[in-house]
Amino acid sequence: MLTVCLLIGWNYWAPLFLWSTPFALYGGSSQDFHTFYLAGKSWLSHGNPYNVNGGPTAFIYPPTSLPIFGLFGLVDFRLASQLWIVTYFSLFVVALVALGLTLKSDRRNVYVSIAVLLFLTSYPLFIMFQLGQSDLLVASFAILSLVCERFKHRLTSAVMLSVATLLKGPAVLLLIYFVLFRKDFGYLARFLASTLLVVAVSLFIVPIQLYWYYAVNVLPTFSTSFALDSNQSITGLVSLAKLTQITPVVSVAGFVLFGIFAYWISSRKWVVDRPALYGDGMFLMNVLVVLLFGPRSTVYPYVVVILPLALFLSGLLMERVRSAYLVAAGVGTFLLNSTISPDFLNYRTIPLGLIGNVLMTIALILLYVRPNSVFQRIRKV
Repeated sequence: MLTVCLLIGWNYWAPLFLWSTPFALYGGSSQDFHTFYLAGKSWLSHGNPYNVNGGPTAFIYPPTSLPIFGLFGLVDFRLASQLWIVTYFSLFVVALVALGLTLKSDRRNVYVSIAVLLFLTSYPLFIMFQLGQSDLLVASFAILSLVCERFKHRLTSAVMLSVATLLKGPAVLLLIYFVLFRKDFGYLARFLASTLLVVAVSLFIVPIQLYWYYAVNVLPTFSTSFALDSNQSITGLVSLAKLTQITPVVSVAGFVLFGIFAYWISSRKWVVDRPALYGDGMFLMNVLVVLLFGPRSTVYPYVVVILPLALFLSGLLMERVRSAYLVAAGVGTFLLNSTISPDFLNYRTIPLGLIGNVLMTIALILLYVRPNSVFQRIRKV
C-alpha cells in the first residue's frame, strides 16, 4: 500500500503540486478562492461582500466565514492562495490522524492506508484543489467533531460542528447522526448554544446588517437545485428534468426519511452489538445522504467522503463479510472517487458520482436491515 501511494504521489501529485497547481494558477479570477479572497477584502474595507456595485456577487458563504477569509485578504493574492492550500491540507492531516487515534492499532493501520490511497486518487479532491474550494476544510471540522464525540468531549464536538456549519451550511445535517442516531438530544442543545455563541462573538467584528442581508437575499437561493450536468445528486436530476420547483420538497423528504430511519435503526439489537461498525456506517451514510439530496452537490463536494469512507471500509475489513458485499462496497468506492467525465465517457449520459453514491447508500441500508445477508456465518466444527 505504501509503495502504491508513493507511486501515485510521485508520478501525479508531485508534478501537479510543483508546476501546475494553485501556487501557479490562483492568480486568475476564475478560481473560487479568488471569490473568497475578494469577499475578505470587501469585509476588511467595510463593504458588502454579497453585493458589489449594486449587483450580487458569487460569494454565498455565511457572514461568520468573513473573518477567516479576511485574514487571507491581509496579504497579496498569490501568498494568500498558498496559505489557503497549506491551511486546508494541514487541517485534513490533523483530522486524519485524530480519527485514527480513536481506533485500535490493527485497524488503525488499515484505516490510514485506505485514507491515504483515497486521498491520492480522489478526482473530486483534484477539482477542489484546482478551484481552491473550502470543502476539505469543512469536512475536516466535521471529522474533528466526530473525534471529539468519541473521546467524550461532547461540547468540543458541538463547537467543531458549529464551526463547520458556519463555514458552509450543509454540515448542520450531520446532526442526524449526532442527535437522532445516537439519541443524544443534549448534543442538539450544545450545538445550538455554541452556534449562537460563535455568531454573537462574530457580531463584534461582522456587522449585523450582513447577517440580515444573507438571510433575506442569499439563503433563499439554496432552496432550488443547480440544473447542471455536473450536479451529482437526485435533486440535480430533478432540476434537469425541468422540475426545479419541486427540488426543495425532494430534499426535505429525503432528509426527513433518513432521520426517521437513523432514529429507528439505532436501537436494533445487531446495531447495538456492533457499535463501532454501525456507527461508522451511519456517519458515512449521513454524509452520502447530504450529497444525495443536496441542491449543489457538484464534483468537488464529494471530497467529504474520503475519511468517512476510509473509516467504514477499515471496519468492514475487520469483519467476516461476504465477498459479494465487499465487491459492491469496492465498486461504490471506485465510483465515488473517480472522474465523472473521462475522455471515453460523458457524464451527461452516466453520472458516475451519483451512481456510486446510490450504490454505497443501498449497501449501507442492506447492512442495517439485512445483516445476515452481509456477514458470513461462522461454521462450527
